Amino acid sequence: MASKTPLTPDLGPESPPGQAGAFVWTKRHVMALLVLCAAQMLEAIDVTVVNVALPTIKTSLDFSEADLQWVVNAYTVLFGGFLLLGGRSGDLLGRRRVLIGGLSLFTVASLACGLSMNAGMLVGTRALQGLAAGFIAPMTLAMLAQIFPQGPARNKAVAIWGAVAAVSGSLGLIIGGLFVAGPGWSWVFYVNIPIGVLMVLGALRYLAPDGPARNQGHFDVVGAITSTLGLCVFTYAVVQTSTHSWSSGRTIGLLIAAVALLAYFVVHENVFSKEPLVPFVLFRNRTVTGANVVQALATSGLFVMFYVATLFMQQVLHYSAIKTGVLYLPCTVSLVLFAAAVPPLLPKLGVRWVTAIGCAIASVGLYLYSGISIDKGVMGNFIVPSLFLSLGMALASIPITVAAVHGVESALTGVASGMVNVTRTIGGSLGLAIISTVAASKTSDLLGGGQSPDSALTDGFQLAFQIAAVLMAIAGVAAIAFFRDEARGEKVDLAALATAGIDE
Repeated sequence: MASKTPLTPDLGPESPPGQAGAFVWTKRHVMALLVLCAAQMLEAIDVTVVNVALPTIKTSLDFSEADLQWVVNAYTVLFGGFLLLGGRSGDLLGRRRVLIGGLSLFTVASLACGLSMNAGMLVGTRALQGLAAGFIAPMTLAMLAQIFPQGPARNKAVAIWGAVAAVSGSLGLIIGGLFVAGPGWSWVFYVNIPIGVLMVLGALRYLAPDGPARNQGHFDVVGAITSTLGLCVFTYAVVQTSTHSWSSGRTIGLLIAAVALLAYFVVHENVFSKEPLVPFVLFRNRTVTGANVVQALATSGLFVMFYVATLFMQQVLHYSAIKTGVLYLPCTVSLVLFAAAVPPLLPKLGVRWVTAIGCAIASVGLYLYSGISIDKGVMGNFIVPSLFLSLGMALASIPITVAAVHGVESALTGVASGMVNVTRTIGGSLGLAIISTVAASKTSDLLGGGQSPDSALTDGFQLAFQIAAVLMAIAGVAAIAFFRDEARGEKVDLAALATAGIDE
């Protein structure tokens, strides 16, 4: 039987002495939070910032239509593949060291992206950016868990971090549109350079130095290789379905290889490894497991929204890159405002119900998006659905993030952070690939039946939003099933969440 003794929060080297309830915010805490949020934004923005620049990049660097997708996919594949290794590296080698190394590499890669003279160079440097981001993303959340103790302080910090992470996708579209219309596509990468330099300096100044690296002699090399290759191959198999069908020998072969690598990884971690890359004891915590399941389901719906809404604006309504980006502003601004109201709700309603309610509201927003039409105006097509979606995202994303690391001992928060980022990336990519395939199939059938291109595309996009709405609703049900905020009808506080979620 798992112990019911509340776990002692790790206050981290920067936290004041005393109990979690006595936590006092200082300037150092505020600046550390700013650095970590900015680092998270830097890597998250680059997932979407190039989307609106793709047509210009295609012309400038003479990309083929088939190769153009790899400006995005090269980043996604390496990012998803290195998240677990990045998270565990921070646990073993020191989180500040890994974060600074990742930021430095990301900054150099951004310079190389902007200087790219041909298609191959841009794809290669985008892959390098994705690799660096795989080390940055898990460190930002892991260091939040290290610095801020469980309870109100961490909830507030995670709420701010979560709001920044959530708005980064739409902010990337806005920034991309502005730079494409202004100085040119290279500046969607050059803008990262001063930000990256400032973040490295900020990390050196405001994040406490790491202690000695531990267990270097027992680093799980086999686990690192098999998990990284497995995740890279799986992500590659999914994203290349835009040019090779799910039933093609190429796709099936890649999926078999990915499953074989990941299956061996699981066996190796549980049977042979002395210092596992992913200690599977983490999955004894029902709440941590649930956070990853809910994250995968929810992000599969959210990825669809950003992708499909952008295509509808540009391919059907023929909006410019700037107008497309600006139309994401209401979602971005309202998300920040709604996120401020979430931390006080967590102690009152608990992670379970805040997440479930958020997923339900987000599902309504996605369903409203499924009513997109050429005949509707901006308000009906985008503004109203985006308000529902942003409220739901704010309510759901913050408690999911809290649950992903809550109760995890300090030595494992890096890999726990890496896990929830993996499920976000894999879940989102897989959901987007499958739903896009279904929507494209419907569009193709309608075109074959003589329907106009704009009408056929719109019907396909509507179906994509409907499926996304269902997935988001399922995420809410999963939150109710996995998360435990109540025991014998009496609410427990978040400090007991982890032990309440460990199977007996």
